[in-house]
Amino acid sequence: MTYNLLTVDSLPASLITLALSSCLRVESHSVDVANVDGDQESRNWDALALCDYALTLGDVSLSLDVFVQDSAPHRPTEPEFASSFAAAAQTLVLYPTEENIPSAYWLVTPTGSTTRARLLQSDDDQPRHSLDAVEATVPQLPDVRVMQLPEIAREQPVSTPVTSEFIQKMSRLRDSKEEAREFELSDGPGSPSYNARTLLAEWERMVGRMESGWHPTGKNPIDLYSEALLSRDLIETISGQLSESVADLSCTVPSGRSTRDSKSTPSGTTSGHPYRDFQIPSPISTNPSGGGKENPAIHHGERVSRIEELVNTQP
Repeated sequence: MTYNLLTVDSLPASLITLALSSCLRVESHSVDVANVDGDQESRNWDALALCDYALTLGDVSLSLDVFVQDSAPHRPTEPEFASSFAAAAQTLVLYPTEENIPSAYWLVTPTGSTTRARLLQSDDDQPRHSLDAVEATVPQLPDVRVMQLPEIAREQPVSTPVTSEFIQKMSRLRDSKEEAREFELSDGPGSPSYNARTLLAEWERMVGRMESGWHPTGKNPIDLYSEALLSRDLIETISGQLSESVADLSCTVPSGRSTRDSKSTPSGTTSGHPYRDFQIPSPISTNPSGGGKENPAIHHGERVSRIEELVNTQP
């Protein structure tokens, strides 16, 4: 098993060895630690744990690559290993998150507290690392800003069944000779149908986040919500660029009326736009950067259909 850690503090090889033996529950002589730029001839390649460390520049001091043999008595998960190492070495430890985001890391303190962190890396030959932001206050990092990281919320997988159904119906329309005579059903980037499904997916993902209670963090950056609101409004705007049958796919309300026929209605009534009045659960981060005080009073106001009712007619 392999572990990849970064430490904020510079640690001597002797301390790394003791910390690893504690985490893996093995004797110190069963751990081999060496600088990747140092002498490799005297290494114990049969050790239960092999650790290569490298000096780094900037806000992190060491990069550790740890390989643990299958015969080791204890092989913890990466979060468990990082937490144990932070406590044993008394340092802040970072390790990569599950999301495929180069700058996204988990940060663990010596007391076991965990938060997400954004770690930036320069393009220099010897890159410098910069701790740009964390999602919770870390006493050892008083100068690092605290904010919710929008890239994490953006990367969370959210099911979009309505968009999938729209895409399937569009495919059937493309196979329809009658519809093909009405207008060009291009799905290339920049085309009305491409924009329609892209906007629909963006808003459907936001509604999915609302329904999940803002999984996984329990809150949502206001800038992502604003982007989704824009997509929601553009769904109605773009319907004017589509044929009637295609617009019905993206703008059908439960009664079967297209938003082309809907009128403005007083607050508290159905607006005629699918999704428009979805009640927004709190909290939403009100700071444009995603951090700061939450305002549970941010709601769009009117009630409308659920997302699964967006497309309720077959072409």
